[in-house]
Amino acid sequence: MAAVPHIDAAIGRLDEALREAGLPGLEPPTDVASIDAIAADVAPYAVPAELRRFWEQVDPEPVAIYTFPMLRGPAYSLELLHGLRELEAVAPMRAPPLLLPIDYASHCYAMIELGSEWGDGGTIFEWEFDAVSVVAHGLADRIDLLATLIAEGHLERGEDFVTLDHPVERDRRAARLDAAVPHPLYAVLHAVPPELESWPAHWLAASGIDLRSREPIGATHSIAELVAAADHGASHGRIHARVTSLFGSTDGSLVVVDDGSASLEVWCPSGTSPWGPVHGRRFELEVTIAEPSDAPSAAIATDVRPLD
Repeated sequence: MAAVPHIDAAIGRLDEALREAGLPGLEPPTDVASIDAIAADVAPYAVPAELRRFWEQVDPEPVAIYTFPMLRGPAYSLELLHGLRELEAVAPMRAPPLLLPIDYASHCYAMIELGSEWGDGGTIFEWEFDAVSVVAHGLADRIDLLATLIAEGHLERGEDFVTLDHPVERDRRAARLDAAVPHPLYAVLHAVPPELESWPAHWLAASGIDLRSREPIGATHSIAELVAAADHGASHGRIHARVTSLFGSTDGSLVVVDDGSASLEVWCPSGTSPWGPVHGRRFELEVTIAEPSDAPSAAIATDVRPLD
């Protein structure tokens, strides 16, 4: 079973490996103010102790090795954090607030778990929209792996850049996860399912999501009945229908649903439900048709729950 390296020992190993490979060694930090800015921004969660210690000891930006995740400084992490918040995405497109972005490349974020009531944090992930891979259980282990790969010469050198051998790095990462003590929150997982219903319980709790909110309550009307009731004023009810078209934006989703009795155009404002709608799937939608209309539209959803 692999020993877990201490962050200071890992930093020392990386500095030594870089210098022995003929590359510049580690440099002292030039920006510690951004660490406190991040700490204030992510409260009540906490910057993991290993990450804070690393940023307080090292300026990672000049490190001349390209890989993913890169070792980046706190200012870049703060920039990523603010950028993600500006997107105004909702779960599962948005990561839980427990995860702090520390690097980005090709539509993939490297994220580290913050300290919280559920644990000390420190687990590193690659966050893509359709996959969430575990990189390492801690930053010290990640740095130690990079140092090992550099020391063993798993490098590709260009005229003005040096990269780690990516396939070797991926294999070694997996081997380390296999050899590690099971994580108290993630056990032996190499990846977390991206579907919201499969998220770890503490991610859901931090995101304010209750799994019971995805359980159907039961239909009260067909679409045809609901539209007919709207001839006499506003009508409200729950329908079971399939999404046949969908147009989405940051403001919400405009969908057409069909239950066999009729079609209905429904506006689902952003934040209506973390579970949908999704094109081609069946949902229970709680909707209101505010006024009579000859067109199958003017419905607004207040709740959306998956049926399949």
